[in-house]
Amino acid sequence: MREAWEKELYIRGERESDFDTIAEINRQAFGRDDEGNLVASIRKTKCYEFGFSLVAVKEDVILGHVLFSRGYITHRNRRFKCLVLGPVAVPPEHQRKGIGRALIEEGLERAKEVGFGAVVVVGDPVYYSKFGFISASTKKLRTTMKIADENFMIKEISRNALKGIIGTVMFPREFLALAEAEKKRGDLKNSVMVLSPKESLHRDNVVENAGNEITTDENSSDAIKTDSDSEQQLNISDKQAGGNILM
Repeated sequence: MREAWEKELYIRGERESDFDTIAEINRQAFGRDDEGNLVASIRKTKCYEFGFSLVAVKEDVILGHVLFSRGYITHRNRRFKCLVLGPVAVPPEHQRKGIGRALIEEGLERAKEVGFGAVVVVGDPVYYSKFGFISASTKKLRTTMKIADENFMIKEISRNALKGIIGTVMFPREFLALAEAEKKRGDLKNSVMVLSPKESLHRDNVVENAGNEITTDENSSDAIKTDSDSEQQLNISDKQAGGNILM
């Protein structure tokens, strides 16, 4: 049954006419606009890789989206180009049908075809290990963001692609902005717990509007929220999710 359903699904690169739908799919998957705004922002930068913002389509209806954008690994004053996997978004009613997996596999295949050496992802180790990802710390890679070792993972696309590279993965600034917004929301929500009922009601309105002020500090060490992962909404700060790649 599942295989028959998947045969009707195909993956293609995004088109300009898809932009609004992609934003809505991310909103449904994450329950907020941040990830959709992240995708839209990256489209306007040099981090956008043509052919790596992918949609899953069935009967002309888009059911899922994944973005692979460019990042870097710094090593001995040199920069090695990389792709960043995430967000991956599938609306709740279409999760657990293999859509997220199909999107990721297509992106990895395209990365291999154009010569990228490896993929770094921030996400659920149980899910991403199915694609061959391992802890990035085993390859002596790190990031400036506050991410648990088990959630910061890597998959070499070509053999020995990372040989001799010991460095720091640099995410696009847009991811750092998202991390800062996430931290602000968390700080405000925590402060609500110690307020009086009247103060809390006022602060709730502030919390709901948090995240509109986003910074782009390249030295941010905050966790980020980047994908709906394994066709489920995952969060680096509490459920863990996200993505990255190198060449």
